Amino acid sequence: GYFFCIMLYRLYFSRHLDKIGKSFFSFVCLCSFFREDLSAFAAEPDFYDTLIIKARHGDCQPILNWLQNEQKRQPLSDREIADEIEINAWIGHDSDIAALWPQVAGRSLSVHTKLVAARAYRNLKQWQQALALFRQAGADCSSDEGERSQYLMTLADANFFKEALAQGKDFAQGSGSSRAYLTLSYIQKAAGLKQNAWQSATKAYSLDPHSIEAGFAYLDANDENRVIAGELVVAAHLPLSSMRQRQVELAQGAEYVRNALIPAQTEKNRFVLADRTLSYYQGLLLRYKKDPNAKADLRVARIDRLGGLLARYQMRELISEYKKLKAEAPVPAYAQNWVATAYLYLRQPVKAAAIWEQIINLSDRETVNLYFTALVESDQLRKAKALVAKLEQTVPYQTAIYGLPTRQDNDQWLDVQQMRVTLQQNQNRLSRGRDQAEHLAGTASTNQELAVELAGVYIERGWPRKAEDTLKRAEYLDPSNIGLESQQGLDALELQDWRKATLLTRDVIGRVPENETAQRVSRALRIHNMMELEIEGDKGINSNSPVTGAHDFNLRTLLYSMPLHYNWRVFAGVGYNNSNFEEGTGTDRVQIVGVEYRNRNNWVSLEGDHHAYGHGDAYGGVLSGWHDFDDHWRLGGSLERLGEHIPLRALRNNVTGSTGALYVLWRENEKRQVRLDFADSRFSDSNNRQAYNLLLQQRIFSSARWILDFSPSISSSHNTARNTLYYNPHQDLAILPSITAQEILYRRYEMQWSQTFEIGEGVYVERGYPTKAITNFSYGQNFQFNDALAFGASVIWDKRPYDGERQRNLEVSFNINYRF
Repeated sequence: GYFFCIMLYRLYFSRHLDKIGKSFFSFVCLCSFFREDLSAFAAEPDFYDTLIIKARHGDCQPILNWLQNEQKRQPLSDREIADEIEINAWIGHDSDIAALWPQVAGRSLSVHTKLVAARAYRNLKQWQQALALFRQAGADCSSDEGERSQYLMTLADANFFKEALAQGKDFAQGSGSSRAYLTLSYIQKAAGLKQNAWQSATKAYSLDPHSIEAGFAYLDANDENRVIAGELVVAAHLPLSSMRQRQVELAQGAEYVRNALIPAQTEKNRFVLADRTLSYYQGLLLRYKKDPNAKADLRVARIDRLGGLLARYQMRELISEYKKLKAEAPVPAYAQNWVATAYLYLRQPVKAAAIWEQIINLSDRETVNLYFTALVESDQLRKAKALVAKLEQTVPYQTAIYGLPTRQDNDQWLDVQQMRVTLQQNQNRLSRGRDQAEHLAGTASTNQELAVELAGVYIERGWPRKAEDTLKRAEYLDPSNIGLESQQGLDALELQDWRKATLLTRDVIGRVPENETAQRVSRALRIHNMMELEIEGDKGINSNSPVTGAHDFNLRTLLYSMPLHYNWRVFAGVGYNNSNFEEGTGTDRVQIVGVEYRNRNNWVSLEGDHHAYGHGDAYGGVLSGWHDFDDHWRLGGSLERLGEHIPLRALRNNVTGSTGALYVLWRENEKRQVRLDFADSRFSDSNNRQAYNLLLQQRIFSSARWILDFSPSISSSHNTARNTLYYNPHQDLAILPSITAQEILYRRYEMQWSQTFEIGEGVYVERGYPTKAITNFSYGQNFQFNDALAFGASVIWDKRPYDGERQRNLEVSFNINYRF
């Protein structure tokens, strides 16, 4: 105002009053323009700063719009360019930075701005431009760890691995910080050195366990290298998403399952990991079921949990859960492998083999062995043989191991050789199987499993003492091995060494009750300790034989007690014999009581009989037994009063008698044996009968389902009395070669259904009568339901001469053996 008044005063007293109006107008306009320009100049910094502050709070678009408009009016200042680059970096507009930089590259921008632009180019994977800017900013030799880290990682991104690794190692060793090792881990991962990257990430995390960046890098490196240990502890301190948290939890659960499936070092702790695994999954399932977003992860947890159930031998629950999962969607192959193992353990080998047939990987040694076992136990021997043939072509004897100068023995090759032995056993080619097993055991004397397998072949061939020696020699390797002790228990049962078998069985079943071999010997001992019922008999259908009579019926039933003090059993039973003869009907009713003693190498039975055969009460008895000298020789005999050597027709006519019998048995193996019998009977009518019998058996063919034996027999008898009321040739000789064929119709573990054919054609020579032919034929079926129940029946037809006349005989025989 003061300035304005002075100007008016001077103008008023001016001589050029006519110019006052023009000057005043010009002055007012000048002041108005000056005021507006001054106001704008004063207001511009506040306005720009306000926009910058808004950008820092997340509202970046106003300042970017202002800078774009300002750039159209006039070139931007270095500060404005730097701000535009920085703000675009904040909101991830890397392409805008890349578009702007060529226009301002010649400006004197700060190191920080160049670093921001370099990171933008790196984000756009324009590695060369990024490296050039990093170098301009001095990041390649900067003391700032962040800048150098960005540069080194970009080197790796650009595939300059040699340079990046060298500088990265120097950076890590020189700095020793967590960031430096994270940088080195990044470079190593880019170069494909996953294990080295994991080691560097682990080092970085150990240096700064509270670093979120180090924690995430450690988790990622673990995932790359399938290392799970400790991830849950790391994840607990990281801001993970719920999905990522579930991934870590599932990975940890899968690691628990893998560890649980590894055999434990001690039997006592064999289920510790399995129990921990199932407990862990129980918690996961409870949480995931409540989370609607975790449906996929819930299914993964349920599938992986199957492995924990397998490790805990909860096979039935495993199968039940598998069926539920399969009804919802297909189950992955690794879980199907567990399911097949469970089916095999539950003695359902057909289902197990069907699963493995779809998913089998011949390089997976354990799975291949189980698949072969399933094929054998389901009687699919052709497929098993084809599998072995395929493996023999692909599995070498030795393999080369990287880093070692010499080749190493291939364990899977040995598995294939053992499969061959098993095939020979199941194809009834025990001689070949023995040769192969002896060769394997002899060339690998420190392999206890091969010795146990060889002992099993010996037992099948009927050589339990030889098997015992083999198992005894194998004890020095590991005397408490479950497979060894189980086989020793089975061998002890064959040797009738009941005390030893009991001790061994108690040990293995007490230590590992879930083990299959332990269960096998336990089952065998349990069957031995049961009561036993034996029923056998025959019924004549059409006969005119003077020995058996017509419409004869014979039955004998014995009930044995459980073993008493290991070696003793008492028994009781009844017998009934009935037949029609020319002179009338003969009947013998027998009540039996007795005691049996069995120990190693010996068997003795003493029974007392009460007979009622129509001529008052009579008492008889039988003392019989045998002794084994070794695996080949047995000597046996009996003393009888009113025993089986006294025919019913003699009793019908009140002729009694006693018999002494002796036999010698030589048995080479399951294919060949010879038995020589001698019996001397003294009848009450002064007749003395001596009988001889020689029976040979030679196997001429055997396969998985067929067994063919040639069994010639020669028998002879001599009687001193003439014209007795029972058939009593003065002297006779019978030669009867026969062929016996057995076919196995069905077989599954202890269950077996078979049929037997026997046909024989020979001659019968009786002193005083012409020589005539003997014809014999029989057909029978036998069914063994399990190791506790077996029964069978046969139809027998023969035609042979008696006193010169050929007589026919058609009968049915049956037998039942039941343990309970």
